[in-house]
Order: sequence, then C-alpha cells, then structure tokens
Amino acid sequence: MSNQDQLSGGCRDTGNSKSLLIENSSQKKTKIDIECEEIDRISQLPEGLIVQILSRLSIKEAFRTSILSKDWQYFWTSIDNIVYEEEYGRPDSSTETVHKFIFVTDNVLPLLSCSSIKKFSLNIVFTNDNDVVSYYPIIDKWLEFATSKKVEDLCLNISYRYLDTSPPQPYSLLQVLCSSSSIVTLNCEYCILSEDCVLNWTSLKSLKMQSLYLLDEHIKQISNCPQLESLELHDFFGFSRLHMTSPKFRRLQLTQHYFPYTEWYSYEGDICCLEIIAPYVEHLTITGILSHTKIKLGDMPSLNHATFNLYCDEHNEMDLNIEKDLLLRVCCANELILSSRFIKVISNLMLEEEHVSLPLMECRCLTMSSRISKLSFPMLDNLLRSTHNLENLMIFPDKPYHPFFEVEDTDLPEDKYLSLEENIFKDFLQNLKNVKVMPFCSPKRRSDATELHQFLKFLLEHAINLEKLVIVPEHKECNSCSTNTSCLMKYLLDFPTFSISAIISLGPVSHNVFYNDV
Repeated sequence: MSNQDQLSGGCRDTGNSKSLLIENSSQKKTKIDIECEEIDRISQLPEGLIVQILSRLSIKEAFRTSILSKDWQYFWTSIDNIVYEEEYGRPDSSTETVHKFIFVTDNVLPLLSCSSIKKFSLNIVFTNDNDVVSYYPIIDKWLEFATSKKVEDLCLNISYRYLDTSPPQPYSLLQVLCSSSSIVTLNCEYCILSEDCVLNWTSLKSLKMQSLYLLDEHIKQISNCPQLESLELHDFFGFSRLHMTSPKFRRLQLTQHYFPYTEWYSYEGDICCLEIIAPYVEHLTITGILSHTKIKLGDMPSLNHATFNLYCDEHNEMDLNIEKDLLLRVCCANELILSSRFIKVISNLMLEEEHVSLPLMECRCLTMSSRISKLSFPMLDNLLRSTHNLENLMIFPDKPYHPFFEVEDTDLPEDKYLSLEENIFKDFLQNLKNVKVMPFCSPKRRSDATELHQFLKFLLEHAINLEKLVIVPEHKECNSCSTNTSCLMKYLLDFPTFSISAIISLGPVSHNVFYNDV
C-alpha cells in the first residue's frame, strides 16, 4: 500500500467522527462545570458569613465582587464595615482624580442596605488645586448617613497637602456626630470643632485626635464622657487644663504640642502651662516637642507605666526642674521609659548644682536611651540609687546624637567626673535580674563602646542576683552592628560574674523604642 493510500485510509471518515466530537465536547464541558462548582466553595457559604467576609474589605474591593455572578450582585450592599481609602493623595494628584473618588463614593453609599454600621473609615487627601470647601457638604452627608446607622467605630482623616499656599480652614465636625450615642471608638485627624460645639459621647471608650484645636470647654466635655477609657492627642493645642477624673479613664498619650500659624488661627501668647490631673490613669505617654509648653502633673497613684520621650528644638528648652518634677509625679510607676532628653537634663543639672537627688521611684523595669560615658555616669548613679526595686534594665543608643554628649570630657571640670572605680550605685543593684543592651551601630563611636564595656563589666561584678545579660544588635546584615556586638560579647565573656546563675547571650535584632516618629 502506498503512503498516499495509508494517509487516506488513516483519515477516512467512518461516520462517527461528528458524534465523537460532540460527545467529547459535552464531557469536557461537564467536567469543567463540575470543577468550577467544586472550586467555588465560597458561594456555598451562608449569606451572613459572606457578608462578614466582604465587610473586611474596603468598600471599593467589596463593590467589585458584584460582577462575579447574579448571586453576588447584592451581597456587598449588606456590609457593615465601610472603609473609604482615597488612593489619589500623591503630590501629583489633580482635582479630577479627587473629584472622581468623591463622585464614586457619593453614589455607592446610598446603595448600602445594612441596618447598622460597625466601622466607618474615611481617609482623603486634598491638594493645592482642589476646591476643598465645596466638598465639605458632601462629607457632611456621608457622616450623617453613618450616624443614622448607629456607627460604633469612626475613623475620619481629612488631610491637606498644600505645597505653595496655606491650607484652608479644616473640616468642622457636625454637631450630630459630636452628640452620637452609638460611637465607641473615634479617630479624628485634621478637623476642627466650632466653639459652640457640644461634645456628648455617652458610649465613647477610645478617643484619638490629631492636629485639632481644642478649647478648655471641649476638654471638660470630653472628661465628662462616662465610658471613656483612653485618650490620645497628637499635635494638639488650644487648652490649658486636662482633668480626667473618671475611675474608668486608664490611658493617656500626649504627642507634640504646637501652635500653628494659619489664616484661621494664630497664637499670640508666650508660654502655655498645661495642667494634667488623672488620678486613675495607668498608662501615661508624653512624647515629642512641647513647643512653648510647661507641663504640670498632678499625683497619679494608679500609674503603672510612664513614658517620657521628650526632645527639644533650638527655640524650646524646658526648665530643668520641670522634668525633675515629672519624675516625682510618676514615682509609683512600675515601668518607666526615659529618652536621652531626660538623661541630658539630669546630667546637666548635676553639673550646675552641687547636690541633686532624684525622688525615690518604685519602678521594677527601666528603659532608657543614653550614651554611656563619663559625662552620664553621675546621672546613672543618681537614677539607679533612686530605683531600689529595679529588676529589669534596658539601654538603647540615643538618636539623634544629642549635642550635650558631644562635649569632650576633657573640657569638663575634673571634680565633676564620677568613675566606675568609685563604686557608683554598687549597693543598689541587689534586685537587678535582667539587662538588655543595644550597642551603638555607628563605627565612629569607638570611645562610647569602651565606656559601655566598662559599665557592663561593672554590672557583672556587682549585680549579685543577675540572671541574664542580653546583647541585641540594631540591624540585620550590618557590618558595624556585627562588629560592635561581637567585640562586646567577647569582652564580657572574659570576665567572671558575681552571680553564679548569670547568663550572657546574644539576642535577636531588636526594635529601638526611641526611634518612633512623633
């Protein structure tokens, strides 16, 4: 048989080809349908559970699921977690992009059919060419909707990125929002309160406000919120008294006091005295620059944790005795965190005065940021003498490098030195059990490393109950960190410890608690 006959015979139609193709196609389609049904298990979930899943997405992502099928067309309208995140807050944003975001949001919101809202989050950034004020009535409408739906968790961030001109007057909160009985958690940034606004949040437990002008009357109304437990104020100004006397109020954080100079607000005073009374607070945090501000704390007998991460700019130096008084007011705290600003102040005070003593403090855990040097030894002596119950000590490098510690030791009077050989705080280390130290990363601080080595050697020799000394590097895959850490470990392992149970170890890379942006 020829090749042509073989080819012809091999391709001869027997009459069954068409039916075979149809059968195969039908089998493939059936197989695909079955596989799709097996894969699409989420559609088999109860509708309530699907709505809960969609509620964890942003409103934009939830809305997109409406195109999946007819069954999914309306699931998203029942979500009770509404998150609007404007993605056009870049410096190159235009009026068109912001308008598009507002247009879409304004049209989607009325379609929601949920009976109540657990969370409503709005984050939008206006830029130079936006007609900001014209959008405020639309935002009013959105917040009225959220309030009518008994929103519990409200996050409102209406910010402005104006590069060439002063920003306009910020958005003013609605009275209906300020008297909502359903709000439990409120996070409000870059807004204002009218002077006649009445704050009456009967269910509010947590309040966070940033860049907000608050009058003393506003603060008084906030303090009268019967369920309030936590208050955070960032970039705050306008009031002079903060009296939080409710037994339920447990947490207070103040970050950066300042006075803005804009067309809608100006400050003509000199120094602002801020009085804080919070007898039931357990966690107190004061951080950042307190511009033209003197803080006066009342007694805090319930305090458990206190953080002072203050720093100053070239125009604002706080009274040295003010910070000493702050330590006095938090002396009952179990845990204390002090930045290099405090270390500098105490050391400076000791150089200027003959006899300086700190109040006795009850803290068992002390975290501090400081350069270990001859200049800081007197402060360490005084601080550790004041913490007889200290069990845990953590030392982090200071950042930025404080100018005070850049002074050459040789420029200081010889009688101001206090060497380790003089057995400073030798008798006040009886309870110290755990020490964690982060060496300096910079290779330029070789002299600091020497002083740190001597300081830790002294602890090993005199802390009779020491259990752990942990050295933690600051960065991963960093030659300077690796070198400094290795040198310190080798140095310490060559010395015997007074405590027979003490262990010297290398810990994992750790976060420096003093590097947080404020």
